[in-house]
Amino acid sequence: MRPEIIVFDIDGVLIDTLPSFRVAVSRTVQYYITEILKYDDTGLFILPEEVQFFKIAGGFNDDWVLSQSIILFFIYKAITSGLKDTRSVRLIPPSFEDFTRDISCIGEGLEKVEKYISNMDNNIISEIKSRLDKELVIRIFQEIYAGSEDMKRLYGSEPLSGKEEGLWKREQIILDKALLIPDLFYGIYTGRTASETELALNMLKLDIPPQAIITMDSSIIKPDPRGLEIIRSYYKREILAFVGDSMDDILTAINGNAIPVAIAKDDISRERFSHYTSLIFNNVNEYLMSLNKIHLSL
Repeated sequence: MRPEIIVFDIDGVLIDTLPSFRVAVSRTVQYYITEILKYDDTGLFILPEEVQFFKIAGGFNDDWVLSQSIILFFIYKAITSGLKDTRSVRLIPPSFEDFTRDISCIGEGLEKVEKYISNMDNNIISEIKSRLDKELVIRIFQEIYAGSEDMKRLYGSEPLSGKEEGLWKREQIILDKALLIPDLFYGIYTGRTASETELALNMLKLDIPPQAIITMDSSIIKPDPRGLEIIRSYYKREILAFVGDSMDDILTAINGNAIPVAIAKDDISRERFSHYTSLIFNNVNEYLMSLNKIHLSL
């Protein structure tokens, strides 16, 4: 079915954020467990590319919550094993793939991790949660992503650490704007903050009406379909496709009676998404090219 509206997620769809947000998750987790919790740093606990395991599990659209959840998982493994260094804790089971498969269900990410730990050993959940400072994790993440130079502009706070270039400067554009079909309508539904979204749209040079842009600041979080409903209402059109690269994106489309379009770069993501949609592409440009072929045949 040809959509009248195409709504895009940003990260991993319009912009390659493996060098930015995915690295920021990895670095935030590493900093917290080594500098705050004082575990020995013998190598990365989670690699940037492994963040996708959480994204396809659902409930981890928010990278701040995702970082908190991975830290909680580390503390659980460290306490139950008695190990004191990052590499050793990483290597003991469960792996990220197995763990995220076990918690792959509808629900909020941090709550799912807490429930998993409680089910495994209810006697230690209070101790584990007491070692997680959620606000500090967010602040560390923000500084790593924004850098000292842009911390105030993006998040309204002065940097606590020294001079460091923000990872957002490593982001690369994926979208080929020449493939956008002129008579369709376009929107954004993202887990980014408004300032992060503005940064991305300036980079993309995309002119989308603010009424068709839903961000974290809208207080609507995927997979809540209200973000899609707001965009539908603004354009006064019904047939909508939502293009995303996480389980929350796919579930948002399904919850909102929209066409789910999945972007998947690996076999595990493809397999997970295939249970929900047949529209799976390597990148957003492949999807737009397929739409262009339909458009030309009309």
